[in-house]
Amino acid sequence: MPETLRASYRLLRVFLHLGYGIWITARYASPRVPRDERFRRRRAWYRRALKLCGVELEITGEPIPGSALVVGNHVSWLDIPVLGTRLDVRFLSKSEVARWPLIGWLARRNGTLFIRRGAHESEALIRDIGAALRQGDQVAVFPEATTTDGSDVRRFHARLFAAAVDTLSPVQPVAFAYGRDPDGGPPAAAFTDEIGLFRHAWRLLSRKRTFVRLHILHPVPVEPGTTRRELASRSRAVIRAEVVLPLRHEVAST
Repeated sequence: MPETLRASYRLLRVFLHLGYGIWITARYASPRVPRDERFRRRRAWYRRALKLCGVELEITGEPIPGSALVVGNHVSWLDIPVLGTRLDVRFLSKSEVARWPLIGWLARRNGTLFIRRGAHESEALIRDIGAALRQGDQVAVFPEATTTDGSDVRRFHARLFAAAVDTLSPVQPVAFAYGRDPDGGPPAAAFTDEIGLFRHAWRLLSRKRTFVRLHILHPVPVEPGTTRRELASRSRAVIRAEVVLPLRHEVAST
């Protein structure tokens, strides 16, 4: 199938699937609906969305139950639906998204936490994450605070770990490893500021397939006296070992 035709066909199906997501959210994203039922339908929606986009997903490891701060390397906007297929998490988003037509409504109904701008942004964010952790939720953050090409893991911003320290909640590291092109260049899924979102999405929809492996790693416990810098360093180390070392071995073997 020609690339343009493939992308157009997939885009149409994705829009239809988005409409189905609106119906699911309106019907099931309510406290009256059992928590397990809401999460089951949400995970199924994410899995179908990835399939429609031509994404092949492999998952290793099992997530821990109960509250946790979920942290991972950040490569693409695809990280969010990939993570949503297996973990029932609340994501962070810019406060502006809450005001977007339709998308803002979907985000709010599905428990998204919004990052506010201003002098007390960090304090408010930590309080919101801490409140979610105390009520048993899992909150996903990307401590690099930007996307990369996936060849390494940047320094983690320690302040995002403060809520885990305050609530003694474990940290659940996850690692995203996207398939790279045969020439050894960055994975096509890598999303940077050099290309707009729609153009990048169109490029992915044009591909026959996009492969990604999600590694759910052993949790990092939080003991009294653990500092947020220690948590950030330990979490980055286990993620980096899963992403960078296999990649270097692969490159060295070619």
